[in-house]
Amino acid sequence: MKNFILTTAIASVLAIPAYAEGYYSGKTITYIIATSPGGGYDAYGRLIGQNLGEKLGASKVLFKNLPGAGHIIGANTLYAAKPDGLTIGTFNTGLIYAQILNQPGVQFDLNKFGWVGKASADARAIVLGTNSSLKSFDDLLNSKDKVLFAASGVGSANYTETKMLTSAMDLPVDMVPGYNGNEGEMAMMRGEVVGQVASYESLHQFVDAGNGIYVAAIGGTFEPQAINYATSEKGKALINLIDANSNLGRLTATPPGVEPAVLEELRDAYMAVLTDPDVLVRAAKMNLSIDPARGDKVVKMITAALDQSPETIAIIADALKAEAEMVQVTTEILALDDGGKEVTFSNDGVNVVGSVSGSRTQVSLNGAEASRKDLEVGMSCALEYDPASDGNEFKSIACSNNGVAPVIEGGPVKLSTQILTLGDGGKLVTFKNQDTEVVGSVSGSRTAVTLNGAEATRKDLAVGMTCDMEYDPKSEGNEFKTLSCSN
Repeated sequence: MKNFILTTAIASVLAIPAYAEGYYSGKTITYIIATSPGGGYDAYGRLIGQNLGEKLGASKVLFKNLPGAGHIIGANTLYAAKPDGLTIGTFNTGLIYAQILNQPGVQFDLNKFGWVGKASADARAIVLGTNSSLKSFDDLLNSKDKVLFAASGVGSANYTETKMLTSAMDLPVDMVPGYNGNEGEMAMMRGEVVGQVASYESLHQFVDAGNGIYVAAIGGTFEPQAINYATSEKGKALINLIDANSNLGRLTATPPGVEPAVLEELRDAYMAVLTDPDVLVRAAKMNLSIDPARGDKVVKMITAALDQSPETIAIIADALKAEAEMVQVTTEILALDDGGKEVTFSNDGVNVVGSVSGSRTQVSLNGAEASRKDLEVGMSCALEYDPASDGNEFKSIACSNNGVAPVIEGGPVKLSTQILTLGDGGKLVTFKNQDTEVVGSVSGSRTAVTLNGAEATRKDLAVGMTCDMEYDPKSEGNEFKTLSCSN
């Protein structure tokens, strides 16, 4: 599911009986999971978090799902949290690539997190939906048509690694970003996409249920291995880097600055959880592989992963830039600098600075042609920019200061808001875009609806739900492409 604006954090609480005496005895732990409910990271996080609370003697663990921007939102939130050891979090290794390439929105330094440990070695796999005509890696490699692959947010591990694999082996793959948690699997079942690159373990239940087939792997023991298809040194280098980072599966960290004694207590409890026979039995029943490492070892692995040569960094950057996509977002101007040449805005909760070219950027105000000097803080704007360009250069900025919501010319509208009313059994949804009430239509076949991260129908919608919406204002009845709601 494409979620370009704000995704609602979903929290749940587990009460925990007192177990041990120590710093954490009787305290509440917040465990940030940087993806949507459902899927591998959520499963690992909740299994580890509940049992970690018991080992530490905490009174309860609060799980907080903060998806968006390829796990960057969750990582930024954790990095800025109070360093008292009561907030921990999990996110994927795509952040290694994000930091190496200085991607927009990164507000953390992986070298400064307090590393608690890692739970598994996370071999990657390429999976194809069983409803596709493609049945093997050779079929994919030799496809004459472009093949759609689901991916998480820009900067996530599977987004970055899908692009790297596509470049490494010249795969005929077009990526569709924005599918979080297990949404990519549902998209394959619906026929929206054909395949996905993800953790072997996270796809296990999907494949076992007969919905998908593994066709290649990076790491692990599954055959065939993608490295055997790489014909260039560049391709082999990219696949080897993915394989190396796959050993850093399911990381858990604290914010920088946690007292060493508190961090050591966390590390001891973490390793106790992941060597507990009862936990290992539960993990096996959930098809979650366990291959733990203590935080002090993870520190060395993270340092090594970030220490890439300029040549390797250039290869990664080239692979990611080769198919760079424009980003579209409707948001407010937060700050202006240098006479309007620099615009700060929020995308998925992350502050981004974009550059306005006097000759290349198309600027409009209330539908009329304008210049960057006409921009003001607080204006609502539909922005389109290139994240791979120097300074996130805008292609277009369409702003308004008259209460009418701007839209990207020729593009869909994406926003997060509440359902105000429902009509005709959920076929009609009234909501607010800026200060304007809009009625959108929900197609039973074309609109992808989810509720709390799980596939749903329009009959499951209710007034007051907060939803990430994407609709086409030029379609008949403002038809929704996606509705991702939570209650």
